[in-house]
Formats: sequence, structure tokens, C-alpha cells
Amino acid sequence: MAYKYKSILKTFQYSKESYKIISDFLLSGDITDPNILLNVTKISKDFGKLPNEWFRISTTISFVKAVIQIKLEDNTNGINKNFKKFIKSNMSDTGITLITQKQDMTDTGNTRIGQNLHFIAILEDLDNKQLLRLMKEIGLVMVKKGGSNLSGEALQGTWIHKDLAIKYVEWLDPKFSIWISQKINELITDGVSWNEIRAITKMDYKPLILAIEKYVMPKYPNMDENILKGQIANYINMRVIGQKAKTIREEKGIELNELTRDYFEESELKQIEKVQIFTEMLITQLDIHDFKSLEEKISKYKF
Repeated sequence: MAYKYKSILKTFQYSKESYKIISDFLLSGDITDPNILLNVTKISKDFGKLPNEWFRISTTISFVKAVIQIKLEDNTNGINKNFKKFIKSNMSDTGITLITQKQDMTDTGNTRIGQNLHFIAILEDLDNKQLLRLMKEIGLVMVKKGGSNLSGEALQGTWIHKDLAIKYVEWLDPKFSIWISQKINELITDGVSWNEIRAITKMDYKPLILAIEKYVMPKYPNMDENILKGQIANYINMRVIGQKAKTIREEKGIELNELTRDYFEESELKQIEKVQIFTEMLITQLDIHDFKSLEEKISKYKF
């Protein structure tokens, strides 16, 4: 399991039917606004649910308020300015009026901290409707009534910020919540060791590349450098995974600008490391520089 956000979602298989729906949902987005990413109106239909149901749940309200509080403390994307705008535009709302009276900030001795405490106090007292209006004001929710993206896909519906995405999908399907917990445990226990072995494979790849450039490339002067290196990398992939890079990309949904080895499991990376060292030795120490011989020797490597 590769410990990257995208690769985790790409290999997510808790339910064959739900997998594609949810993974596509979490990896899709509105390219006109990288923060407002997820069309919950569209995805919810596949699970027979409505976005408004999620916004009314007490755990959702607590979660959203916590997200906003963190953003207020960090002033993420200038949220404090938008929060002020929200207060002013809702002065006619009785609930808001009662809590927007200027509070004494001398207790903290810091206007910024005092202001945040003031905002957080307001936040805690908001009811569902007021909270939803605030979410729209600060960019956590957007309602689109029309339009389409560059692919011609309709954009209408309710869209939510990426910071709410995982929580929303957990509500859509509780099995996804269980899967997320499992992945978190894996990241805690195995993530460090995976990253370490991935770094080692990158380090060991450099001397192999130097060996290829010095000894193999002169034998194939008319061959594109990247294709030549990819050919030898495929010999290694075949020995470890049993598949060429192209097939691996297709099966795991890996984009062309991504590295296939970021999607390998830890055990596979350990084997990759060994075969890379072995291949570099074949080239530099045993003077094996042609494709046919290299492929034959690599295929017979024993772990």
C-alpha cells in the first residue's frame, strides 16, 4: 500500500460497487476553485441520501464548528475578514444580534486573540441555518445553479470544501469509515517504514541509472534515453510484480506524471531494491550490457 493520499483512494476496495463511486468523488474537483471540490448533490444520489440530512446531524455541526475554529485561529485564507462580513450581513437575525455586541478584549491583552475568542463565542451559539450561511460565506459550501466544466460536465448542485470530504463520505457509507480507521492504523504502524524503504529504492536507483548511461546506452545509440531506461525498469518490474509499468498504471489508475513505485507495497519495494542492486552489479561488474542478457539474468534472480 503506497502511503499517498491519492494512491490510498485508488487502491480502495472495501466494496466493489461503492469503490469507483467514492474514489472518483474524492479525486474529482471543480478546477475553477481548488478549495470547493466535491459535488455532494451528485454523489449522494448513488447512496439514496440528501446533503441537507448531513448538515443537520449534531456530529456534523460539532465537526464543522471545530474546522472553522481551527481556521479562525490560523486565519486560513483570510477567514477572519469573511467572518466579520457574515456578522454584519446577519445583524437583522435576532440570534446574531445578541452576540455581536462588542466584547471586552482587555483580558487577553491582544486584539487578535480577543477577536478570535469573540468569533468562537459567536460560532458556538449559531443554529443550523446560521451555520450553513456562515459555511457559504467562508467558502466551506457553495451552491451552484448552473454552468459546466471544460469536459462539459454539469456543475449545478451543492459543493463542499475538501476539508469536509472524508467526513461526508464516511456518513454516506459507514464501511468507508471503518476502512479509513484501518488505513490510519496502517499509516501509524507501517507508514514510517514504507517511507524509509521508498527513499532507499530511490537512492539505489541512482547508481543503476549511472551504470545504464555509461555502459548500456552506448550499445543502443539510436534509442531514446527514457525508453531505454524504462526497458530495464520493466525487467525489474516483471521480476518483482510480474507486470510491466503500463499494465501497473492501468490496473491501479496511476497518472502518467506519477511514479508507479509510489503505489507498490513495502514488501515489493524491498524486492525492487534488491533487484536494482543486482542489475547495477550485472552491468558494472559482470559486463552484461545487452537487453536480452539483462532480461534473462534479472528474470532468474532469487530472493
